[in-house]
Amino acid sequence: MKSFVAFLFILTVSCTFSKPTNFGFRNLYKTPKTKVKINPRIIGGQEAEPHSIPYQVLLEAHSETQFWYCGGSLISQNYVLTAEHCGVDATEIYVTLGAHKPLEDEDTQITLISTEVKIHEDYDGDKLINDIGLIKLPEPVTFTSAIQPAILPSYHDSENTYAGDTARVSGWGLTSMYETKLSEVLNYLDMEVMSNEACIEFFEDVIPSIVCTSGENETGSCSGDSGGPLVFDDVQIGVVSFGVIFCMPSYPSGFTRITSFLEWIETNSDVELNN
Repeated sequence: MKSFVAFLFILTVSCTFSKPTNFGFRNLYKTPKTKVKINPRIIGGQEAEPHSIPYQVLLEAHSETQFWYCGGSLISQNYVLTAEHCGVDATEIYVTLGAHKPLEDEDTQITLISTEVKIHEDYDGDKLINDIGLIKLPEPVTFTSAIQPAILPSYHDSENTYAGDTARVSGWGLTSMYETKLSEVLNYLDMEVMSNEACIEFFEDVIPSIVCTSGENETGSCSGDSGGPLVFDDVQIGVVSFGVIFCMPSYPSGFTRITSFLEWIETNSDVELNN
């Protein structure tokens, strides 16, 4: 996981199929208005303790003409939360839960194939707004020590911007702007949440339903991390959405702000949120 761009990620495949080593991305870029001095060295995340992020999900999405990888988070026995651009045009999605090393067969892994993707009605890939989606699993999953649902914010948290808080993003995305393969292990990275006013210094049109994290120390999300969770104090507050081209360091990373979509999530899934 590192320097930043928002896209799909995930290495996954049904247990009856061989694990792929080649992959594709569906990338969302936002053009920065401020140039940052770039140091080619990227300081990234670190390997997570195996199964310490049990809601982390790997996705392999297929359309009629292509396939791509993405991430997500389990939010109930029946639903996975991800980015909208991960699910657009997908006819089926391989959902892998309980993985730490997706290139290997692990006893903790379960892979299900979903054909039900709920996209946000007002998603706009050009404006990068409403980038949130849901995947319904074909059957309820059984929770284990390696498979648990993420905790979502309550309606009481709706006014919390989380600015100044340190949040954690996780995924199997590229570990530098020069990489071509997804990480063999699940990585995570702690980053400071920026105020939207500060993020506007880098990007135009930073609307309230977007969360930005600082690119300080040349860290951030990268290709393959899209749809993955941003978590603060054990509560998921964001979904990896967009970045800058080539995962250039020192720029903020962009996330869909979950508190802006609590009613939509509750209406379109079986999740019941607290007031």
